[in-house]
Amino acid sequence: MIHYLLDTHAAVWLLEGNSNLGVGAQTAIEGEDAIAIASISLLEIALLAERGTLTLKPSLGAGLAAFVAKLEILPLDAQIAADAVCVELPHRDPFDRVITATARAHGLTLITKDRKIVDATVVETLW
Repeated sequence: MIHYLLDTHAAVWLLEGNSNLGVGAQTAIEGEDAIAIASISLLEIALLAERGTLTLKPSLGAGLAAFVAKLEILPLDAQIAADAVCVELPHRDPFDRVITATARAHGLTLITKDRKIVDATVVETLW
């Protein structure tokens, strides 16, 4: 059973073994059978790689495939799309809006460091 949805930065840090991942988040996901990300996070990761902010080896396609092999991907659907445009977030970032709406639609705790999402209290968060 899935309990957590990773914000894009949390997913990248988890898979890299990066110590930037919050202690509460690390503790919560230890022993979990499955961790999820929103499908839109794949686009966000691809854009980060294209800009040179993130390196996926040996190539973008192969790197993304390896990335998704370790996570459950939750697709964007009509309910999530509708919620994403209505959710009470203080910014219009489409990635954050879809990720937040995905967590809400599936009743998942969003693992995020993003203060704008945390402070909005529109979804349960953990860091």
